[in-house]
Order: sequence, then C-alpha cells, then structure tokens
Amino acid sequence: MRDLLAVRWLRRLLLSPWFWRVMRLAALGVLLAMIAWGWHRHGIPGVSVKDPLMYTNLATHLFWVWWMMGVVFVALLLGRSWCAVCPVGWLNELISRLGLQRPLPRWLDNFVPVTLTLVALQLAVYFFAIHRYPDYTAILMALMLLLAVLVGLVFRKRAFCSLLCPAGAVLGLYARVAPFQLRVKDAAVCAGCAGKECVSGGRAWSRIALGRAILYWHGHRRDCPVELVPTELRHSAECQLCLHCAQNCPNDNLLLGRRSWLADLVPGGLSASESFFFLVLMGMMTANFSKVYVDLREAIFWMPQQAAALLGWQAGGYFLLATLWVTLVLPVLLLLPGLLVLKLGGIRIADGGPEPPSPANVQRLSVPVQGPGFWASLGMLALPCIPLVLTAHLVLALVKVNAKAAFLPYVLRDPTGVQSYLAMNVMQLVPQPGLLIPLDILKWLILLLLLSGFGVSLLAAKRVAGRLEGVFSIRVYLGAAGLGVGLVGSLYVATVIRWLFIR
Repeated sequence: MRDLLAVRWLRRLLLSPWFWRVMRLAALGVLLAMIAWGWHRHGIPGVSVKDPLMYTNLATHLFWVWWMMGVVFVALLLGRSWCAVCPVGWLNELISRLGLQRPLPRWLDNFVPVTLTLVALQLAVYFFAIHRYPDYTAILMALMLLLAVLVGLVFRKRAFCSLLCPAGAVLGLYARVAPFQLRVKDAAVCAGCAGKECVSGGRAWSRIALGRAILYWHGHRRDCPVELVPTELRHSAECQLCLHCAQNCPNDNLLLGRRSWLADLVPGGLSASESFFFLVLMGMMTANFSKVYVDLREAIFWMPQQAAALLGWQAGGYFLLATLWVTLVLPVLLLLPGLLVLKLGGIRIADGGPEPPSPANVQRLSVPVQGPGFWASLGMLALPCIPLVLTAHLVLALVKVNAKAAFLPYVLRDPTGVQSYLAMNVMQLVPQPGLLIPLDILKWLILLLLLSGFGVSLLAAKRVAGRLEGVFSIRVYLGAAGLGVGLVGSLYVATVIRWLFIR
C-alpha cells in the first residue's frame, strides 16, 4: 500500500494524539512494573542455581526476551517506529520542556557517546551478567529513567536517544533496510507553505467537545522530537515515525507508505562515527552468534585469552580484553581482507616510455589522487553488511523468542518468578515450557533467513557500488565488499550448520 494514512480508520488512529499517549503510558507502566518486580530479586534462598529467575521473573523475561528481541521484528518492517512509543525517550522529551533546553554541543552530536554506551553494556554483561538477574536488570532500567531525566534537564528534545540509547542507533541502521517511510507527497506544496506548522512547534488552540460541553485551551503544538524537516528527509535512520509532522500539517502533504527494500542504504552512506558504531555492533553480533559453535568461539576469543594469561590477569582482566577485542579489533579483522583488495585495486601503473626517470617525467607521471581514508573506506565496506547483521539479529531474536515465549503465562501469573521456578524445577508440579516451533522446522527457517540476508547484502553491495563510481572501480569495490560479506556470512552460516544440522 502506497500510503497507510490514506486508509480512513488507520489515519484517525495514527494521527490521534491520544492513541500515542495511551501507548506511551502503557509502556511506561510496564517498565515501572518490571522495575518493581525485579527489585531485590537476585535468587531464591535454598536454591543452588545461580540464576533461577532468569526467565520466570517479569523484569528479565519481558526486558530481554520481548523488549530487546521483539523490537528487531518491528524494525524489519517499520524501522525506528518503536522509538515513537518508547517510554524512556518520551520521559526525556517531557522533562526537556522544563529544563535548560540547550542544544547538543558538536563534540557530542555524533555516534561516539552511544557507541561507548554499547561497549559499557557489553562490559556489564561480561562482568555482572546483568541479563540473568532481575535485580540487575531493574537497576539498569531505573538508571535509564534517571539518565533520561538528567539529560532532559540540560538538553532539548530527545537528547537521551542520541547520547545514551544504543537501541535507537541500532534501529536507525535497520531503518535503512525497512520497506516503509515517511515522506512529503509534493515538495512544491511545502515550498508554498508559509506557516511551516509541521516543524514550527508553536502554540495552538485545541478543542474538546463532550455533548454540549465544549472546552478550549491554548496548548503547545508538538514538533519533531529529533528536529527533522520533512522536506529535507533523505533517509529514515533518524525518523522515529512519531507522526507529529503529519498531525500538524494543514495541507495533508505527508504519507506513510511502502518503498523498495534497501531504499535508504545508498543515499548519504554512513558517517565516520556511525561506521564506528556499526563495526562495534557487528563485532558483538558475531561474537554472540558464535557462542553455540564451540570451536569458532574459542578461535574468536583465543587472542584475549592468551593476552590475559600473558599479563597474569584473572577473569576481570580477561573480560575487559575480550570486550575490547570483540568491539574494536574483530570487526576490523573481518573487513580487513576487503580493505586490502580495495586499496590494492586503487594502484595505477602508467607506462613511462623508454626514457629513464627524470624530474620532468616524474612530475608528469605523478598524479596524486586523494582517496577515502581508513574509516571512510571501512564504512563503505560495512554498508552492505547491514542486511546481513540485521538477519543475524533476527535469527538470535527468533531463537530466543521461540525458546522462552512459552514462559510468559507463568510470568504473568507469578511476576516474581519464585513460585513458577519451584513448581517447575523443585516440586515438578508443572512441565518446563517447550518450543513454539519444532527444531526440525526452525533450523531450515533460520538457514533460509541467513541465506536471504547474504543475498540481500550482495545486492546491497551492487547498489552501493553504483554510488561509488569515480571513487573506486565498481569491479574492485564489488570484489572487496563481496569478500567482506562472504567472510561474515560464512561465519554465521557455519555456526548454524554446526549448531543445528550437525549434532
């Protein structure tokens, strides 16, 4: 469908401010409930298992199974639409109206802070296993709310999302692949609009009528929380699909509709800091994906293990080295062969004739060409890998939801998770929840997903190559990008085959 807003009932629903308020309030209520039920819930007295409440407690189950994994399925189709209902970003936006409303300084307005946040979360997983314990998960969620308030008191709009929310940055990358977008229908209509209500954020009168009772009040028109201008949108990486601009537009000149897959993968490319973030994400995804393939996992972590042993560091030192290795070194190594092909393909050999080199000949033959730098070249090679990493993320999400979704009825009946765990594992009054999809079907579905992602990434490389004509030879870039995609994809496919097909 070209425009979802053309469907009358869907338009009324999506453009109603109360629909979004109810959704955000509900999400905030669930978040507070997770914090409450996870607080001071670390284990079960008398039970020797270290993490008995990992999937039976409300906090760990909803946050790590449904929230962190569920949004990946949403991102596949609707990009950053989850950000429109995220309670943390909403709270940050509300608080910012009361704060200093200062703009982000230039040195913070990039992907470096959110990349460091992602690395810090990986360290927390290694050091404290925060994903296994309800109390640690509750502390993480409470810290998110606290930081959202503090950032909102200083900076304007949703600065928390840009600075400290890795989920938003990940969804922004995946939004480049998603088949839906928000765009203007006719740029000429916007050019002739004097009020610019979609982005002005001025004050406006509102009217509520209930029977004969009519209420007017002078309110504030909600503008874009990330300060985008609809006519200047070239990709959907930052658009949160909050639809504030569509609600404010007096000319009905915005559409929410279908487009081709990979439509935003080429325009603009990735900035240097966004390339840095994606490389860190790809390294973490590859390391987490390989956990079930023991030989591959040991090969990946061999270097930090040897370095920790050489330095005499214990578990804490190893975790630090492993995090730095996975987030900084591993992704560069995965793309290094392609980078070498890219650089070697740029070598130019010219025939100087029979005369020996002379200053005049050297000056005539030397035509220095300033090519892209190291990070720019890595970013160009990483761009086609986005669909493949998204597919790997989908596989991890599918496996997690398939294995743990059946715990949800027990979690809702017993949010603490204590009684459910005891009934299943100690008294054995109820059976352990099973898989939603049988393993014999799931393995073929996963393999099909990965192969599809591999094919889409190769197609993406072809599209990116067309944009880079004049920067690199198309043939050289396709070879380099294909090498990078092939290396990363082969690790994922080998893991799935070893894990699910050779048992």
